[in-house]
Amino acid sequence: MFSDDEGWAMALAIHKLAETGSKEYESSKILEDLLEKEGFTVERGYSGIPTAFRATKYLGSPGPTVAFLAEYDALPGVGHACGHNIIAVAAVLAALKTSRTAHHGSVAVYGTPDEEGSGEFAGSKILLAEKNCFAGVDAALMTHPGTSWSLGSPSLAVQDLRVTFKGYASHEAASPEKGVSALDAAILTYTAVNMMRQHVRRDMNVVIHGVIREGGQASNVTPDKAVLVYGLRSSDSDYLEELIKKFRLIVQGCSLATNASYTIDMIGPMFSSTKFSFELMKAGEEALRSLGIEPKSLAESTAEIPKGSTDFANISQRVPSLEITSKIAPEGTPWHSEMSARAASSEEGRVALRIASDALSKVAQRLLDEPAFLQRVKLEFEGRK
Repeated sequence: MFSDDEGWAMALAIHKLAETGSKEYESSKILEDLLEKEGFTVERGYSGIPTAFRATKYLGSPGPTVAFLAEYDALPGVGHACGHNIIAVAAVLAALKTSRTAHHGSVAVYGTPDEEGSGEFAGSKILLAEKNCFAGVDAALMTHPGTSWSLGSPSLAVQDLRVTFKGYASHEAASPEKGVSALDAAILTYTAVNMMRQHVRRDMNVVIHGVIREGGQASNVTPDKAVLVYGLRSSDSDYLEELIKKFRLIVQGCSLATNASYTIDMIGPMFSSTKFSFELMKAGEEALRSLGIEPKSLAESTAEIPKGSTDFANISQRVPSLEITSKIAPEGTPWHSEMSARAASSEEGRVALRIASDALSKVAQRLLDEPAFLQRVKLEFEGRK
């Protein structure tokens, strides 16, 4: 029987591999091989994504399907500084524990690559959802490491965009009048987007971040190409659409002002904001307390200012979902840093893995074996569209 200690060894192995998004070949194989060994039917390269998988196990009598979501991509440069090695193994351990204790329905593990958005299949949960790969799933569960124990952390909807300006090169001293500067268009855009920050809704938690990635090669040649990359975020998906429209108008105006042509490309799909399932969150709260953990109150955690984005949010808009935040580092630890990367292989991380997988399994068992609980979860979800 696969144990918590063996699970921690697996989490450390994935931590050491530190494979970035869409390239998690060895990490996904480790998880797939174990699930197959434990009697799950494993679909590798799921839905055309090489490092995605779906593993399922029927528990012996008809019933609902509960899915555990696994992430296992590392960040370029800082490795598993978001603790996805723990997310991955927590999903697998929770699925194994549930398959040993629940009596109805099916357990599934979805291997979902590239949550951080660094590769070809960025935001794979969204890509899978758009292909209807979660049809038949009654609830989705996962954990995410952090600096406290909580449930129901809000998230920001986000869309990444790439703007490419094209101008006309010319000698900057001999014939500057014949050049069209793509860099001028980029700088004007950067300045105008900064001005837009003052004129957005304060209650929508707007975050705008961007860089000029390319702006010319030589100072005496008019830059004929410039590239900006932006991320636009808001706690409201509909308002994010408005921000994107304003952004497009700014780019269009700066193009007209400088005579540089432009293209705007969406980088990956739009990450949504999280839809809470309070019934699942209360069940998660009870499960954590039974394991000796006192999480933040739901009133406190759900009222927090959202600080990040996740493709889990898109799943939460489709099926009742729960994400337990598990404490692996002290309060104040900066995330996506060397400190958080060390925390993902720390003793506190080992303990959090065990507790989080136990808590997720407890919630899953209720969903599978208590029809009245599942019905309350579904009714609440349908009523909060």
